Amino acid sequence: MKESLAEMNSSVAAEIPSHRLVRALETMVAISAIATIPLTLVLEQQPVPIWAHAADWICWSVFLIEYLVLFAVSDSKWHYFSSTPINLSVVILSFPQLPVMLGLVRVVRLIRFFRLFRLIGVSGRAITALGAVLGRTGFVYVASISLIVVLAGGASLALLEPQTVHGGFGEGVWWAIVTATTVGYGDIAPVTFWGRAIAVLLMVTGVGLMSTLAASITAHFLAHEENSEVRELREQMDRIERLLMEVHSKRVVGD
Repeated sequence: MKESLAEMNSSVAAEIPSHRLVRALETMVAISAIATIPLTLVLEQQPVPIWAHAADWICWSVFLIEYLVLFAVSDSKWHYFSSTPINLSVVILSFPQLPVMLGLVRVVRLIRFFRLFRLIGVSGRAITALGAVLGRTGFVYVASISLIVVLAGGASLALLEPQTVHGGFGEGVWWAIVTATTVGYGDIAPVTFWGRAIAVLLMVTGVGLMSTLAASITAHFLAHEENSEVRELREQMDRIERLLMEVHSKRVVGD
């Protein structure tokens, strides 16, 4: 019996640091993925700022370290490899020297689509990481997903149609917010097939996310009111219980 309890305690102790390690890695990945979205557009500038190259290598290092660490601690290496294709694709697509390698083989036209696939990959990776970190706090999780969708949509249009989004990333984010909320001012409108496809995707996902976000906000305040009412009811029950105990003690003394 003592040996079984000791084994259980050791297994629980082993799970705690691994759980903390996963949460720490997922947090770093989420931050790096979100930072990669505007960073991708900065890397399109000529000349590219030195700090952008350094930030790009740091973000890619986070993706690589997270993948290698979780692969190393996984009980089934093949299961981890086959069940995390997004993680591996982000490591490959985010490799800082990949655009240079594409340029060397004379497929420069594909670099822009490579940037787009990179945005899609890091956006999916950010959502997955936030799910592991903020899955229990629904309001923050939905708000974070909405932010990622808006940032990725704005960056994608700025990447595909720089002539449409004259102001760059900021104007692209403004267009993404207007499109996702279905306000549709029309001051910025995509003209290419892929730009319009991104707009449709933003509309469809934006309506669902904004509705879920509104529902989460409502549920948050309702739960807060319910907690206040339950707390008041508990305090009243405690007062009634104390009064009954006082009455009972007086009867015992009188008898």
